[in-house]
Amino acid sequence: MAASVRFWCGQLLGSASLALVVISSWSPPLGARTMAPPPKTPVKIYQPDGDTCQPERLLKAYQNQLRQFADQPPQVLQRLRQMQLELGEASLKRCANENRISREEADRIWRELQRQPVPGSQPP
Repeated sequence: MAASVRFWCGQLLGSASLALVVISSWSPPLGARTMAPPPKTPVKIYQPDGDTCQPERLLKAYQNQLRQFADQPPQVLQRLRQMQLELGEASLKRCANENRISREEADRIWRELQRQPVPGSQPP
């Protein structure tokens, strides 16, 4: 019986050490491990008010937003423009859904926003 227990304990220890070697060869060394990333900032949903949704203010804001980046490379301006269109569309939908502007007015502003040139792309 004692020999049988020693045999099983030896087998168990041998298997455990083999598993440890296999596992440790897959994981990075302790010095290479990094900390877990910090938690992401909570998402805040933009809630437009009556002043923000005024058509004149929306158009003026869209016209002025990218001017401060006019000296950036064309790829940067195109990416900023894409983001502006995505955010603009969401803002217009929210304004219309909250009945701050009509859907027709939101569509008109959206079409006008899409036609606006990217700063630096128009001839001097």
